[in-house]
Amino acid sequence: MSQNEFEFFAADSAESEAEVEAARKRREAWAKLDDELPSVVTLRSKSHFDPRPMFWSFADGVTYVAINFESLPAQVAPLVLPLKRVLIHTFEKNSPSYAVNLFRTFKRLALTIASITAEPVSEITDWHVSSFIGQHGLKDELGLASQLGALLSMWSKLQYRGLSDEAARLLANTKKKGNSKGKAVRTLDPVNGPFTDYELQQIVSALNSAYASNLIEEQYFYLTWLAILTGQRISQYCALKVKDLVRKVDEFGDISYEISIPKAKQREEVIRDSFLVRPLVFQFGEALWAYAQGVKAMFDLDGEEPLFPSDVEHRPGHRIGAGFEWHWATQELAKHYKEALSAIAPVSPRTMEPMNLAIGRFRDTIGTRAAQEGFGELVIAEILGHSDTQNIKAYIAAIPEIASRLDRLLGSDLAPIASAFLGRILSKHEDATRADDPASTIKDFRHSKEGFGSCGSKYDCKFRAPIACYTCFSFEAWLDGPHEKLLDHLEKERERLFVTSGPRVAAVNDLTIDAIRAVIRECNRIKTKMKEEASNE
Repeated sequence: MSQNEFEFFAADSAESEAEVEAARKRREAWAKLDDELPSVVTLRSKSHFDPRPMFWSFADGVTYVAINFESLPAQVAPLVLPLKRVLIHTFEKNSPSYAVNLFRTFKRLALTIASITAEPVSEITDWHVSSFIGQHGLKDELGLASQLGALLSMWSKLQYRGLSDEAARLLANTKKKGNSKGKAVRTLDPVNGPFTDYELQQIVSALNSAYASNLIEEQYFYLTWLAILTGQRISQYCALKVKDLVRKVDEFGDISYEISIPKAKQREEVIRDSFLVRPLVFQFGEALWAYAQGVKAMFDLDGEEPLFPSDVEHRPGHRIGAGFEWHWATQELAKHYKEALSAIAPVSPRTMEPMNLAIGRFRDTIGTRAAQEGFGELVIAEILGHSDTQNIKAYIAAIPEIASRLDRLLGSDLAPIASAFLGRILSKHEDATRADDPASTIKDFRHSKEGFGSCGSKYDCKFRAPIACYTCFSFEAWLDGPHEKLLDHLEKERERLFVTSGPRVAAVNDLTIDAIRAVIRECNRIKTKMKEEASNE
C-alpha cells in the first residue's frame, strides 16, 4: 500500500471512529433525559406503554405507532424530553395517529433547524419558525405551517420548556392555509379520486372473475365488496369482528343480514365504542356469512375473532391493547390490500393504466354519487359515518355537470381499452362445455328466438341473462348468435334512460354494451377468416 493510500484509509477510519463515538455520546445524553419520564403512560384506549425508550413501536388497537427519536438531527437533542411530554399528552387525550402526525411535523421543523445551525438548540425560536415558513410557505397543499401551528399551540398551552413565546405567537398570528381536503374528490381525480360508473362496473367484473378463478384471496374479495357497498374507512374494516355480522330470521322465515361497522374519528371515543349499522343485500350477506363462519372456525378467541384476520407476525408485546388479536393494523392492511388488488386491476379509460384500487376511493365514490343524486349534506354525512358536515362539501362540489361530461366520454366505444368480454366464441354449438345439457343454452325470447350462447358453469347465478352473461368468464358466445339485436336494444334503451332518468341510470349497462361490441367484432373476424379459408380451398 502506498503512503498516500495508507494516509487516506487512516483518515477515513479515524473519521468513522469519531462518528461512532459521537453517536454513542448522543445516545447516552438522550438516555439521561428519559430518567425524568414516567415508566407507564395510559393511552386514551386505556392501554399502556413505556415512554422512556428512544424508539416507540407498538400497535394500539388497529393503529401502528412507530416514533424513532434517534432519527432526529443531533441539534434538537435538548428538545427531545419536552417533545416526548407533548406527545405523551397527545396519546392520553387524542388518537395515536394524531400523535404520530405531530412527531412528523416536529421532524420537519428539526430538519429546518439543522439546515441553519450546527449548534445544539434548547429552545424553538421565531427565527426557526420563520425559516420553516420560508422553506415550506404558508399555502402549500399539505398545510404544513398549519400542522406546525397545532403542535406549537399545544406545546405552549402545556407550558413545557423548549418553546419561546415569540415563536408561539408568530404562528398563532399568521394566517395559514389548512390541509387541502377533498381535492381529489372535487376534481374527480382519475388516480386518487372517486371511480366513474363505468370504472366501477369494470372493477366489479374483474373482482368477480378473479375470485371465481382463485386469483384473489377470500378476505380481499369480501373486503372489496364491503367497501363498494358501505364506503367506510380502512381502519373501520380492520376493527371488524365476526360477531359484528348478524343473521336475522323474522316470524315468516325470511332471512336478512346486517353488519355493525365500528365508527372512527369520533370525539372522546376509541374504535369500537360506537357503530354504524348497515343492512346488506341478501346475496352478499349470505356469502359473507358463510365466509365469516369459516373464519370463526379458524380461531378460538371467545367471540372476538377478526372478520378480516391478519397474517402478519409481530414480536411479543408489540400489541399493547387487548381485544384486537389477529386484527390488521391499518397501515399493514392498506399495503397488503393494494398489492393484492394491483394484480387484477382493470385498465382505466381515463388514464390508460391499471386503476389505483385503494379502499378510500370506494368511500369517495359513494359520497360523490350520493351528492350527484341530490342528497343533502346531512344524509351524506350519515352515509359516510361523519359526526358533522364540515368534510362533506367536497362531495357537493363534484357537480353533476362534470360527471355528465365524463359519462358522455366513457359511453363511447372503449373496447380497445377495456377487455369487457371475458368468455370465448364458439363456431359450433357442440363445442360448448355443457353441450349435452339443454339448460346451458342462453335465450331471451324478448329479443330473439335464437340462442345467444352457452353457459359453461353449473352454478345457478340468478343474474339477468343474457345481459349479465357477456361480462362473465363462463359465457360461451355462439358465432351465429343474434348479438347485434341485443346491442341495438341496449343502445336504444341507454338513449331513452339518459333523457328520462339521467346519466347514472343510463350507464348501468355500459360495460355490457362494450362486451357485446367486442363479441360482434370477434365474430366478424372469425367469419371473415372462415370465408378466406373456404375460398382458398
